[in-house]
Amino acid sequence: MGIVVLNILADASYDLLKQDKPNIRPRRECDITNLYSEHRNLNKHIPSNSWGGSWQRIQNTDLAIGDDIERIRLTRNELQHSRIFHLDDTRFNELCNILSDLLKRFDNHNKPAILYTDQLNKILAKTVSAEEVKLIKNEIFGMTIEVDFEHQVNLPAQ
Repeated sequence: MGIVVLNILADASYDLLKQDKPNIRPRRECDITNLYSEHRNLNKHIPSNSWGGSWQRIQNTDLAIGDDIERIRLTRNELQHSRIFHLDDTRFNELCNILSDLLKRFDNHNKPAILYTDQLNKILAKTVSAEEVKLIKNEIFGMTIEVDFEHQVNLPAQ
């Protein structure tokens, strides 16, 4: 899901912003946080429930581009600020459905050379077998971690 957020959602947001603000810095210098800030400052694509909404405030019927800008921000924040690096199957599927619908709307609005939905489907089609997971786990558990201490700290006895 991280690849989707870092690449596809940021690309869609950037492509939209480029239509409204032609002189923006290169895509590689923009992340979702600054893209959101730029959209908010331009105030062209205003979300139905204003800026800075929460998942609870966005309805399925809120289909304005501004609503999708909010969905991108909320998805990024949910994944970035999560205390655990795990997304359960239910939430993963919910986000996939939300993002698929959102990207269809961005495909129609931005008209990218390579459709965002095609990029999403390509990523989602990639699967990792149970055997691959096992191999990766074994590699991680078999790693030797070396730590060098530059300064020795002597703590007083308690």
